[in-house]
Amino acid sequence: MRTTRFDLRQPHLQRGLTAIELLVALVILAILLGIASPSMSRFISQWRVSNTVNALTGSLRVARTEAIARARPVVVCRVANSTSTTCLSTAGTNGFASGWIVFANNDTDDNNDFATATDEILLRQDAQSGIANIRLNTAGRFVFYPNGLLKDNANGINVDASSFISTSATPWARKGLCITKPGRVRSIADAGDCGTGEK
Repeated sequence: MRTTRFDLRQPHLQRGLTAIELLVALVILAILLGIASPSMSRFISQWRVSNTVNALTGSLRVARTEAIARARPVVVCRVANSTSTTCLSTAGTNGFASGWIVFANNDTDDNNDFATATDEILLRQDAQSGIANIRLNTAGRFVFYPNGLLKDNANGINVDASSFISTSATPWARKGLCITKPGRVRSIADAGDCGTGEK
């Protein structure tokens, strides 16, 4: 009769992870996620602010171009929601963050309000996610004349991400736009730096 001998010097091969190894891997993963989370939050906020600045810049350029092409005033104004056509002032808590419209002022009325019977909406921008406010320094709306000039003098706009103190601890959560009388738009860190003498 043959007997099977086991060699105790060569342990059997093990497959997979032990419970301790799995626990260590999870702890390391949790630490890495904790380190990456704040920078990811900052990245998302900066992306949202940049996206909003680009959308507003595009709307202003469309308005100026259409005013010249149509030989009619074109208005960019704040609205309350995604279905409203009533132009509001920027005195509200969040300014243009509630959304805006661009329309051709075909009846050329002096108050530059949207008239359903005659005026034509060219573009609508709904409220942007993650944006606390879009505040203008002075004007409540932008009106471009057929010669491409802005009705009001140079103006500035600040776009702030939600849940950040933009002016102090987190200046990266804000971007500004400067709009000159001839309709030139440029992006800066804060609209307060646009300059009163800018034309």
